[in-house]
Amino acid sequence: MQGNIVFLWAGGTGISNLLGILREIGYKNLIGIDAQESQITNQLKSKGIKIYPHGKYQIKSDDALIYSSATKDAQELKDAYRLKEQEHKPLLIWDYFTFLGEMSKLFKTIGITGTNGKSTSTSMAVVTAKKVLDHFGIGIVGALVPDLGNQSYWINEQEKSDLFSLFNYLFTGKKLNYDLVKKYYFIIESCEYQRHFLHIKMDYSIITSLELDHTDYYKDWEDYQSAFVQMLDQTKEKCFILDNLASEVVKKHEKTQIVPELSFDFKHIRWKPQQQDASLVFALLNTLTGGKKEEEIRTSLEDFHGIRRRMECLTTFDNGTKIFSDYGHVASSISLGYKNLRERFPDRKIIGIFQPHQMQRVIAGREDFPSACKEYDAFYFYDIYAAREKLEDFHNAPLFQTYTVQSISDLGKALAKHCGWTYFEHFQDIREKMKNAGENSIIVFYSAGWLDFQVRKELGLV
Repeated sequence: MQGNIVFLWAGGTGISNLLGILREIGYKNLIGIDAQESQITNQLKSKGIKIYPHGKYQIKSDDALIYSSATKDAQELKDAYRLKEQEHKPLLIWDYFTFLGEMSKLFKTIGITGTNGKSTSTSMAVVTAKKVLDHFGIGIVGALVPDLGNQSYWINEQEKSDLFSLFNYLFTGKKLNYDLVKKYYFIIESCEYQRHFLHIKMDYSIITSLELDHTDYYKDWEDYQSAFVQMLDQTKEKCFILDNLASEVVKKHEKTQIVPELSFDFKHIRWKPQQQDASLVFALLNTLTGGKKEEEIRTSLEDFHGIRRRMECLTTFDNGTKIFSDYGHVASSISLGYKNLRERFPDRKIIGIFQPHQMQRVIAGREDFPSACKEYDAFYFYDIYAAREKLEDFHNAPLFQTYTVQSISDLGKALAKHCGWTYFEHFQDIREKMKNAGENSIIVFYSAGWLDFQVRKELGLV
């Protein structure tokens, strides 16, 4: 390959990780394409990676292309397939998860998955593994991690040459040193959406928790659970789970190892979910290190600083009001967030602002959201981040039958009315709420990345 390695949806967490990793191990011919500016695209630019809007870079027949499924209709992808067909050249085209699958064949791969907690668990595993695990090569997380320099990946700086050789084989098919195959560990946060994690060839795995999600793809609980069983079938060695956070079918699988929930004296985070995540990571790394580094593993876990957008405190105003950001996108996350904040700030007014991620979650969880929201002193809904969905696909949904819904904004208003809270239609509404929240209040945003970025800009943090 003589051309560029081109990445579609460069601002996505996963794609941006690959861009950063390849840049750090020595690749210069990297191109990113994205529809909008974000904190992530700005970070990539600061590393010297060229970022283009759609339509400004022309795919060439000697390029390689890695794309997110969210960009399956992008013109650049269509151009790549057209060139491949017309010029009969071996133009390399991978979607993100297929490329991860090819990577995983070359490494001892550890996949960390589950409905909730996988980003925190993966971050804990990467941060600790780089201190205690011999031949740890690459870690990829679905969130920015302070302990990794506010990046969402880590590479072993001492082994760049070997890592370059492995990737060079993927891009050229040449010069593979077979002594390097399965020499290095690769820890990856593995998403269950559309069974994407089945592309990844896992030697070990962790399931953090199970709760029906991604109902735009999975038909029901049995369908959702079956994906994890398939993942277990493919895991080469074993999968670590906690007894109270998985279904009976998963617990009885021959690859499952049930581990006890331990107690950790965290210096920076203290809520129960992190105890559970740390217990799983401890069991994994204790196994991989042969039980010889228990104290080092525990010390590293207890010093973990947490991750971005997981109940992250963005700022404290002069009047004592604190602003938090969280990725929570289902009712249970919103309820858990309240309990954590109320435990930490028992006398404060707690205000929630929720940007739902996807219409399907709104529709599927319509009966769960009211009880989760009512715990807050005040709660507001903001415009739904619909991403890959089309409004016309949901006209038979219950909220459409009860309320007049002719736009995504109407659906957001319907959910707000259904839950008995207020709908914010403009970002100016959010500005005003932050400005007039009252002394010593807590405002927590549960949002997609877009709103989180706008709030950070408003606060002068990016």
